[in-house]
Amino acid sequence: MNILITGASGQLAQAVAAALAGEHQLRLIDRVPASGPDRAEVVQADLLDADSMWRAMRGIHAVVHTATPPPDLPPAGLARDQALMDLDTRGTHVLLSAALDAGVRRCVYASTLALFDDYPIDMYISENHRPLPPLDMEVMSRYMGELVCREFARERPIGVTALRMGHLVFEEETADLVPDLSWLDVRDAAQMVAVALRRDSSGAIHWLQRWALCHVAADLPNPRFLIDTAKAMGFRPVHAFTRHWPAQEG
Repeated sequence: MNILITGASGQLAQAVAAALAGEHQLRLIDRVPASGPDRAEVVQADLLDADSMWRAMRGIHAVVHTATPPPDLPPAGLARDQALMDLDTRGTHVLLSAALDAGVRRCVYASTLALFDDYPIDMYISENHRPLPPLDMEVMSRYMGELVCREFARERPIGVTALRMGHLVFEEETADLVPDLSWLDVRDAAQMVAVALRRDSSGAIHWLQRWALCHVAADLPNPRFLIDTAKAMGFRPVHAFTRHWPAQEG
């Protein structure tokens, strides 16, 4: 497939590109200069610019929207909050509109498990739990982008898979960190994006078949986030942070 990946300068986009480069043709976009794997096309384009999105979408079969904020956003404050909300709502709308106009019918959206930070730490959480988005715009705006994606799947012939991802880290860099039940190794996150890209539901008549939502985190012995839906799709996480949570015997 020819795959468009947004947020090219971000950690997730780079990991996804590395995971997909051997089997697919990639086009990475960001509004700041970025790099990509060998033979991947890297384009400087703004999600808020409909014309540049229309051009970026030519010849594309599927979209991975990492929703990673570009590094040129203002520092913390009202201006940053406004920019984040604009990118994750209007920007996501512009992106998916351009995708539909170009005949793209498959999208993966990277949401966040931080939507459940206010739940008790000892509660098992699945996709059936209601998100409690905080006032923090880094999380709230990502949730709003998720809702934009859901409405596109509801109203238009496009299949969207929203992946609520845990806190992205590299397992080998967590030795001195306080254990976090939401950890997700970046490479496992990229693996799940590759799994989600295999899902082609745009032809489904009922919108609930075009829309899918799953939680993605490490497969821990006593998890906070249940990842059965992701596993049913084919997710096989490799990094279990066994330094912090040794595998259970028996």
